[in-house]
Amino acid sequence: MNRTTSTILGVLLLALVARDAVAQWNVARFKTGRNLVYATAGLDPALVTAVGYARVIELVGHDFQFNIEGGLAAAHMDTRDFRARAGIGTSLLRWRSINLTGSATFNTRGTENLIYRGFDFGADFTGALGVYRHGWFAAADFGKDKAIITYVTQSDWYRTHYYPDAKDGWYLDAGGTFHYGLASGVALGPAEVTLRAGWLRTEKWDDMLPPMYASMGLGVRF
Repeated sequence: MNRTTSTILGVLLLALVARDAVAQWNVARFKTGRNLVYATAGLDPALVTAVGYARVIELVGHDFQFNIEGGLAAAHMDTRDFRARAGIGTSLLRWRSINLTGSATFNTRGTENLIYRGFDFGADFTGALGVYRHGWFAAADFGKDKAIITYVTQSDWYRTHYYPDAKDGWYLDAGGTFHYGLASGVALGPAEVTLRAGWLRTEKWDDMLPPMYASMGLGVRF
């Protein structure tokens, strides 16, 4: 693969890697209901809708929330543009209502376009600092999402018009993104409504298009 092709592929794979921040829920409400079903919708960087389930489990006297989630691109609900995630989140440190929270999420994503079809495995690690009370929360967060290994299948169109010797196969370290922004939520009985918004940068701190993410989540605890 020549240098120009490698650069183009790297930029394209960033679109596969870019994501909205993992849906963050109010850690002060973990004991309100151990189960949570939720849906999210937002820009990340395409319009994506997702549904998920989370369960709070106590381990060594500490509450951890485990979740699984699946999402599709909302514009055409094409199963070739998908995202599946499994993660864990908890409060790492607490002083009164102030919490430092952390989450680790493992991702599987796929996308297809005129140039290539891609499928990757990756991970996201995010920390947040904010005020978490039973009825609401507000926090600032920062994290990194990394594509660990990606399988790329080049299209016939790409081989015909740009690089006839392009090879299909696995690529390590295809790219990553930093994300940072604000998250907040309010409780409405057993339901929680969350809003998130922030900025995206490549792992080399370059601009992305679109440069931001924004999402809304609705969850119900029971």
